Amino acid sequence: MKTAAIDVESLQALHDTLQRFIVAHEKSDADTQRDILRQLVEREQAAYQRKIEALGELKTLMREVRAARGVDNCVASLITAFKFAAELRAIAQDELDDRETAETATSAAHQLFEQLEAIVPENSAILLDLLTDPSPAVQASAGAHLLHTVPEQAIPVLEALDRHASGSPSLSAWFALARHKAENGVK
Repeated sequence: MKTAAIDVESLQALHDTLQRFIVAHEKSDADTQRDILRQLVEREQAAYQRKIEALGELKTLMREVRAARGVDNCVASLITAFKFAAELRAIAQDELDDRETAETATSAAHQLFEQLEAIVPENSAILLDLLTDPSPAVQASAGAHLLHTVPEQAIPVLEALDRHASGSPSLSAWFALARHKAENGVK
């Protein structure tokens, strides 16, 4: 799943649609009003369908983690599920504006990372590789989790995301850094 920054053009399109609705209402043009409302409902239904499919995929990945046999298979399943959960969190926040799905994905990512830490050695390349994942959402989530064990590697990644990423990965990075600084008395 790929995340995207908030689409300003999409917001402008929504604004334009609402303006058309207001004009149609002022002209008592019921057909145009119904057509616009139908389009808005279809958009919401598509977003809801996307949410349901993504949560189903997360549930499947979590089942695969529980069913994995052998350390290598378990680690591979955990990493796949962690990446998906991190990306789902960003999509839920940035594209679906769905707090419930974001919280579910955040909780899943946290549980998955804890399971990874319990299996692989601390500071293992498997965990550190998540900091260089192509997805800013994965980098942000991994960075936040790795701050307590390898701050010297997590902080630069989070600072770069805070400065250059957009949407929830940037916000997540900023929040993780702010929390880390507060917990360690850094200004």
